[in-house]
Parts: sequence; structure tokens; C-alpha cells
Amino acid sequence: MTVSGTNDRYLRSDVALRVAYEKMEPYLVALDFVRPVPESDGKFMYIYNDTSKSGDSKKKQPVGYTQGGAFPEIDFSRPSTAAALMESNGFSVRLPRNVIRQDAGKNEIMRCYENAGFWLAEWLNTKILAAMTGGATTPSWTPTDTWDSTSATPVEDLRLLKYQMRREGYPYRLTDVLVDVENLSELEAYLTAMDISAVKQERIYGMPGGNGDSIYVPVAGCTVTGLDSGITEGYALAVDKGNPACEYHYYVDPKFGTARITYTTMQDGKKTQKTVPNMGVHFKSFEEDDTHDTIMQFWVEGKPVVINAYGILYDNGI
Repeated sequence: MTVSGTNDRYLRSDVALRVAYEKMEPYLVALDFVRPVPESDGKFMYIYNDTSKSGDSKKKQPVGYTQGGAFPEIDFSRPSTAAALMESNGFSVRLPRNVIRQDAGKNEIMRCYENAGFWLAEWLNTKILAAMTGGATTPSWTPTDTWDSTSATPVEDLRLLKYQMRREGYPYRLTDVLVDVENLSELEAYLTAMDISAVKQERIYGMPGGNGDSIYVPVAGCTVTGLDSGITEGYALAVDKGNPACEYHYYVDPKFGTARITYTTMQDGKKTQKTVPNMGVHFKSFEEDDTHDTIMQFWVEGKPVVINAYGILYDNGI
């Protein structure tokens, strides 16, 4: 597109992606719990595990060695592979020509980018969480009572959930539990009402308060994070953040996106420049011939896949 008008320079892809990512970052919670995998095409192969090392039917025990003898040759079950296609999801925004040519048109353009960033982040979170909950294992775990009940024991529920993540032959350990923000509020209320020493609360049960995003529960060894959307109230999604059992495969078309995006964010209370991989976000703008309106298109190209169901637990009862 020819850059000539007062506001045309704000319709470039680099500007759109930068502003959109600034708004996306605070809401991209689910990306912290997946392994990003860039792809060079719109289709991809991925590996998922059917068995553990300990539970492998081909597992052998080491035998004693004698001079001139030979160790037995071993084999092991190979992981399975699957093919998948990228999914593209997006939307268009129309800006009339009289908006573009006004001096205040920049504000309207930036508002479109900010809304797009929030909507894309919200959609991406929902997509990843849907894949994780759909591919998770249901734990053998019965919470004492729903967390809004006076008989609830949320900390004990989380402690028991920690051991549900342990499974012989698998490396997964509980690090994070994602819940609806209402359930996080109930956990906070439970911790606030406890009448115990400050040392015991801090080192075993966890300290209430904070910014309303998460609470660390020491005895369970996990951080409980409350989400505004993506997790149904009363459910808990347990994951191992350091060993993700879900992958997010994404593709960036170089014609409509860049491999990396630099944007401004807040860190330790100060504005700073941050450069991150582009997780498949694309942008295109063009002028419609008959109306001369500007059409801005945003879309995400990627797909989350669960590679091991035992690395994710999902159940209700809280």
C-alpha cells in the first residue's frame, strides 16, 4: 500500500503487530504452560507418548555380566506420530475513509489494534485451554467439598492433587493449577480466615493477598492462578510448567507477519522494549476500491496438541 496520507503510516504491519502484541501480552496466560513449536509450513507432524518408560511392555532388567558373555540386546516401544493442519482464525475491521484522513484517525486505528490484540489473546487462551482440558487425564481425586463451602479444605485438596500428578515412569510434577477467578477468590478467603501462626501460614498453607492473579501454596508445591475465562468455575486444571505436556505449533507467513516482534511493556514498574517470537499472528490492510474504506485483517495461524495426557489433570469438585 502506498504510504501517502496523514495516517497511512500507522497502517503498516510492523505497527499493527507491535501494538497488538502490547495488548496481547498480559492476557497470554495459557502460553506459559505449552511448548511453542514454530513450523515452516501449514501442516506438521508431532509425537505423542502412549506408554511410560517404567510401564513399557518391552522393558528389560539388566543382567549379570560374565567374561566372554554378552549383554542382552534391548528394544523399547516407539512413540506414536500424528499429522495435523494449522488452523487460521481471525477477523476484519473496517475504517471509513473519513476516519483515516482525519488528524484524530490515528487514535481510532490504535483502538482497533488494541481491541484486536485483546480478542486474539482471549481466543488463543481459550483455544489452548480447550485442547488441554480435552486431552487431560481425570485424576482419582475427590475434593472434600466445593471451595465456597464452610467445610471445604482447599489446601488439602491441592496437596492430594500433587500426588495425583506423580506416576511411575513419567517425569511430571505439579507446579501450577489453573482455576476460574471465583475459585481463586474462595481459596484466598479460606487462607484469610485461618487462625494459625504467621510462620506456619507462610511456609505451609500460603499467604493470602496479592494482585488477585495467583497464590502460591507451599505444601502443595504449586501456584494457583485464577483466569477470567477458559476454565469453568468449579474445575481445576493441573499442569507441570517446567515440562509441558501440550505443544503449540504455529506458522508465520512472511508476507503478513514477522518471525519476531518488538514491543513496549512494563517490567519492574518501568517501560522496556521486549522482543519475542511471533506466535502466528498476521496482519494485512488494504483500501476497498468502491468505498475507499480501509479493511484491516488480523488472524492467528496455529494449533495446540496434547502430547501426553498424564502431564495434564482436569476435574471438577472445587
